[in-house]
Amino acid sequence: MKISSKIKNNCYIFAVLLTKKTKICHLSSVHYAIDTRIFYKMCQTLSKAYDVTLIANHSQKEIIDGIQIIPSKVFSNRKYRVFFSWYWMFFKAIKVNAKLYHFHDPELIPCGLLLKILGKKVIYDIHENIAEDIFDKPWIKNPKLAYRIFNAFEKLAVKHFFIILAENSYQNRYIQLNANYQVVLNYCDVDFFKNYTSTPSKETINLFYIGILLENRGILQIIEAMILLINKGIKIKFHIVGELYSDLRKKISGLEDYQHIKEHLVFYDRRPLDQGYELASKMNIGMCIIWPMKNSMESYPTKLFEYMAVGLPIITSNFPLYKKVVEQNGCGICVNPMSAIEISEAIEELINNVSKSEQMAKNGKKTVLEQYNWETQKPILTKVYAQLLKKEK
Repeated sequence: MKISSKIKNNCYIFAVLLTKKTKICHLSSVHYAIDTRIFYKMCQTLSKAYDVTLIANHSQKEIIDGIQIIPSKVFSNRKYRVFFSWYWMFFKAIKVNAKLYHFHDPELIPCGLLLKILGKKVIYDIHENIAEDIFDKPWIKNPKLAYRIFNAFEKLAVKHFFIILAENSYQNRYIQLNANYQVVLNYCDVDFFKNYTSTPSKETINLFYIGILLENRGILQIIEAMILLINKGIKIKFHIVGELYSDLRKKISGLEDYQHIKEHLVFYDRRPLDQGYELASKMNIGMCIIWPMKNSMESYPTKLFEYMAVGLPIITSNFPLYKKVVEQNGCGICVNPMSAIEISEAIEELINNVSKSEQMAKNGKKTVLEQYNWETQKPILTKVYAQLLKKEK
């Protein structure tokens, strides 16, 4: 018998009244509600001790795994979202009446400040080195101005919020700003990825990419590498999960051999993490080719650990930080991200050496379990919450 959403919500409210858990609320105007860091790692970890509400991009109001999800307003225009989402989010958030609010996007800093004025505890979760990343975003037409505006808001943020960082690499910036912060690394939720273990196709080589689709994610170089392999008679497809922006779409369709290889490119658009990794079960190689930018060279891409967790051998950029994970643990090949020839040679090496590819897949799963596992970060996160909420009493 199917239980209606109304009955589920009533049961949820009744359960909360019985347990009297402290109410906390996560906010995101950018991410899907079913996001790897926000939902699967943080909200699920915290729901064991707290009454958790999440306001983020979602199709409907519902309860999943005991977490109350409230859909955020979706803005079709990115500029509108940046300038106005905080205002809408504030009124949604205040209705939750949580003791502590935890937001995940810099555009929500004004929302966080208003919540702080009302006496709420506020955490600002910084997923990447945003200050450096501003210069790598093609849609930001005046990065210097955006950088100055961001700096002004960030100084307010570190003065009034507790800061969580997803990487060690940009700690120094927040030490210099005298921030009260804690690093909670974006390691892999191994239990989640057990459901999506790769059992690759043997007829066609399937390359896999999931994430934001920008030119600096090496998409053109991977396609050019494919062209080299297709010209050798190798059966290969590139499966791409993510939102394809118009500028990159034009560059892909403008490639000299596009008509020849377009049937080998499979675009799935942006999907929630679980739906994206359902596709990974039939893939052969995980692609993580990122251009040499300051932010990317100093930070781990989360997909690196996710590919390892599902048992995909990896081809990635040859940055020292990446090589420390991939080459030292024998779970993939590192290449010059700007060289289609090196990328094609790495793919061909994994095609021709099946036993090596299979061993890399096994090594990746073992390494994530032992070294890059979200289990190591759970106590750090829960300690932050316990300390912040204890101060209130």
